[in-house]
Amino acid sequence: RGGGKGKPAPSPKPGPPTAPPGPEGTPCPQRCRRAGTLQSNFCSSDFVLTGTVKSVSRGPPQEPGWAVVSVLSVPKAGGLGVPTPAKGTTLRLQLPCRLCPALKKGSSYVLMGRLGGDGGALLPPDAFVVPYRPQQQQVLSNLSKRPCRGSP
Repeated sequence: RGGGKGKPAPSPKPGPPTAPPGPEGTPCPQRCRRAGTLQSNFCSSDFVLTGTVKSVSRGPPQEPGWAVVSVLSVPKAGGLGVPTPAKGTTLRLQLPCRLCPALKKGSSYVLMGRLGGDGGALLPPDAFVVPYRPQQQQVLSNLSKRPCRGSP
């Protein structure tokens, strides 16, 4: 029996993802990866916030998971209905994919997501999520002052 370290063998066929789609019809990708930078994702996201993960529940396979986040700042509220200043507010973010984005309880992140059909905060598998570092606050502040051109 193989001497591996518990990692499954990679899939030999590069076909479409086989994981079940989330409630918004978002399939889980075969690999979780983010694309772009803070700057390139800022305008295309419905909301941008920094926060510390208080809890993560992934739920049964056919249902979305949830992350409860304590807000540090909201550089772009985009219809979230979060009062300013928002520090200390807790938000519940829906996770349609059980695997992505990978969030760890107690860690702080920059979270760029979308608004779901019901107006709730949604972190799809391709959401731009990076560990938060205090020096990013100035970059996010500068981005929030710039108008977004040609974005929905």
